[in-house]
Amino acid sequence: MNYGVKATYLPWEIYLTRKLNAIVYLSMVNMLLGILFVAITGHTTFLYECLISLLILPVIPLLNRYKNYIWATHLFFISAFVCFIPMNLKMGLDSYMILFYFPVIISLVQLLGRRETWKHLVVLSLFCFLTVITIAIGYNYSFLDVKLSKTIINNLSLFNIIVSFSSTIAFALIMVIESIAQDTLIKKMLHEKEILLAEVFHRVKNNMNIVTSLLNLKKITSQSEETKDALEECRNRVFSMALVHQNIFNNDTLIGLNFKQYIMNLVDEIAKSFGEKDTFEINYDLEELQLDLSTSIPCGLIINELITNSFKYAQQPGKKLKVDITLQPREGGIYLAVKDNGPGISEHFLNEKSTLGMELIESLTEQINGKGEFKNNNGASYEVIF
Repeated sequence: MNYGVKATYLPWEIYLTRKLNAIVYLSMVNMLLGILFVAITGHTTFLYECLISLLILPVIPLLNRYKNYIWATHLFFISAFVCFIPMNLKMGLDSYMILFYFPVIISLVQLLGRRETWKHLVVLSLFCFLTVITIAIGYNYSFLDVKLSKTIINNLSLFNIIVSFSSTIAFALIMVIESIAQDTLIKKMLHEKEILLAEVFHRVKNNMNIVTSLLNLKKITSQSEETKDALEECRNRVFSMALVHQNIFNNDTLIGLNFKQYIMNLVDEIAKSFGEKDTFEINYDLEELQLDLSTSIPCGLIINELITNSFKYAQQPGKKLKVDITLQPREGGIYLAVKDNGPGISEHFLNEKSTLGMELIESLTEQINGKGEFKNNNGASYEVIF
C-alpha cells in the first residue's frame, strides 16, 4: 500500500498514493476474474482487453514510485476508460458492462476531489464523459458489435452486476478505511503542533517576564527620576506583550485571545504602579471578543500607552481620575475607545502629535489597519475602529 510514498509527501498525498495502489490491486483482481470468466465460458471476444489491462496495471505503482501520483492516476483512469470502449461495445448494452463506471467514477472523485488536484479531476472527468459519448454512439451505429447468444448475455450480465457492485463496495471500504487513517494522522499532528505552540507561548512569556524583571531592577537602582519613568514605560510595554502570550497559553485555544479579560488584567497591572485604588476609577464597557495574536499585541500596546498617559497627565489635585474603556463590535470592524476626565490634550500636541507615545499609537493603529482619532471631550480620548 505504501509503495511509491515519498518522505516529502503531505498526509493527503500519502493517502492518495495508498488509495491509488489499493484501487490498482482491486482492479487487477477484477481483470483476473474476467480472464477466469473467459476460461470458464469460452467466450474470448474481450480476452485481449483483459490481458492488456492486466499488463498496464502493474505499471501504475511503478509510476507512483518513480514519478508521482499524478502520472499514475492519469494512466490508471485513461487506460480504464479506453478499455471500457471496446469491452462495452463488444458485450452490448444488455451485458450491464456500463455499471463499472460507478466504482471508477467514485474512486476518481475520492482521489482527486481536492483543491490541489481539481484540475486533474476536471480533465479526467471530461475524458470519462467523452468515453460515455463514444460508447453511446457506438451502440447506435453497432460499432464492434458481436452477436452473442442469449445464454452468454445472461452470464455476462450476471457477472458484471456482481463484480461491479462488489467493486463499488470494496472501493467504498478502501476510501473509508484510508480516510479514517488520514483523519487520525492529521489529528495526531495537530495535537503535536498545539503542544509545540503552547511551549513556544510559554517560553516567550517567560523570556518577556525576565526582561520585565530586569527593567524593574534597573528602575529600583536608578537615581534619575527621568530614567525611572522611561524604564517604567518600557516595562509596561513589555508586560503588555507578555500578558498576551500568558493569556493565550492559559486559554483553551491557542489561536485567539479573550480580549475583554486581557484589557482588565492589563489595566489592573498598570494601575498598581501608579497609586492607590481610591485615587482613580476605571469604568469598563467591554464585549466578549476573540482577537488573534497579530492583532492582540498592537492593541495591547495602544491601550498601555493610553492608560499610562491618563495616569501620568490626567490626574488633577482634588479630583478623582476616571477612565472609561470601551470595546464593542461595530459595522466595519471593532470599536476601541479610552477616555479620561483630565485636562485634555493641548492643541499643540493634538495638531503636531510630537510625543513618542502619540506616534507609537498612530503607528500601531496603522499596523492593525485601523482608523484612530484623538479628541478633547471633557478630557482626553482616543477612538479607533479596526
